[in-house]
Amino acid sequence: MRPIQLLLGLALALALSGPPRLDAQTTVTLEEALARFHAGSPALALARSRLRAERAGSRQGAALPNPTATFSNEDLGDYSERYLTLAQRVDFLWDGSARGRRADALAQRARSRFLADSARLALEVERAHVAAWEAVARGRVLARTEEAVVSLLADARARFAEGDLAGYDVRRLEVEGARVARQRVEAEVAQDLAEARLAALVGGDAATRLGAAQPTGLLPVLPLSFDAVGVALARRPELGVARADAAAQQVEVSLARSSVLSGTSLQAGLKRQSDGQNGLFLGVQVPIPILDRKGSAVAAATAATAGAEAEVALVQRMVAVEALGARARLSAARRIAEQVDGRGIAEAADLLEIATLAYGEGEIGIVEMVDATRTFTEAALQGLEARVALWRAYFEFNQAVGGLADATNQGDER
Repeated sequence: MRPIQLLLGLALALALSGPPRLDAQTTVTLEEALARFHAGSPALALARSRLRAERAGSRQGAALPNPTATFSNEDLGDYSERYLTLAQRVDFLWDGSARGRRADALAQRARSRFLADSARLALEVERAHVAAWEAVARGRVLARTEEAVVSLLADARARFAEGDLAGYDVRRLEVEGARVARQRVEAEVAQDLAEARLAALVGGDAATRLGAAQPTGLLPVLPLSFDAVGVALARRPELGVARADAAAQQVEVSLARSSVLSGTSLQAGLKRQSDGQNGLFLGVQVPIPILDRKGSAVAAATAATAGAEAEVALVQRMVAVEALGARARLSAARRIAEQVDGRGIAEAADLLEIATLAYGEGEIGIVEMVDATRTFTEAALQGLEARVALWRAYFEFNQAVGGLADATNQGDER
């Protein structure tokens, strides 16, 4: 096959079709990768175990104290006494409600923290999936470019042997071939790493490589009236963590104030004496708050509450800034992708077609032909990078607002 025919085929294939895979491997869609992640990710399993542990701990913190039983025997020779005493702490009578509120706040904090961890880990899977697909697509483009350059080099060497081409042109092609070959090897290494990372994130073993299918579906176009900040403030789990911390700290103030009576208990028992005097007795034990009225504990809990409320305000600002920035990046990535896909690749394909025709007619040399091939390759890679950047910007925006509302989520990627 002549180089002209090969380059025309290259231009048509790259312009009209998506890049096929270099290797035959297990390939998953983004939805399949996320399903595997939810089913088998060690990182997500660790987050779930933390959630269960924190929930159990919060329930234990609200549990009532156990009663105590005491038996004593006093043997004084001819006279003896026996006591059976039951005692119950009654602190929960005045702080039981506060302990329950604290348990609820801690349970909500645990759930919000798990949701935040889950969203962060899912974003890593989404990024890894699109990175694995990008690596395959990049490698395929470079493989086709390398094939075209090798064919040109073979033709150039034949023409040089016939005295129809200068040695400089042959050397120029050899340098170009070495450059493309190096880029292709680097792309293959990047593909191996990206597929291994994707497999590791979704629960594969150390030797597993998982290929990524090309992302499909239409990304939702957000209306100008979409309130990214409002949605983020309502949905971001990090804000739920901060609010739950503040609620728990407010309860600590109540508990600190009531702790001056901690240790109060009611007692009841049965007394039996050797002289026949038997009966029941009742008692109460109440601490006297004279030496320690827990003033420092109340002050510390109050200061911690103020700090927790300040943390809520800081997280709100962080969430708002992230939502605005993510929306701006998504809008910019969409405009760039539309511009590149609309003109860049098509113009480069036209340039390459014109160049191949001119090369066949002898109007341009090999150096110009190499430049045209490189221009088209760079345009194809630029278009690929623009599409990848758009998907990444969408993933990051979706995470920044805590998940898009159903009314705006019209794509198949979720």
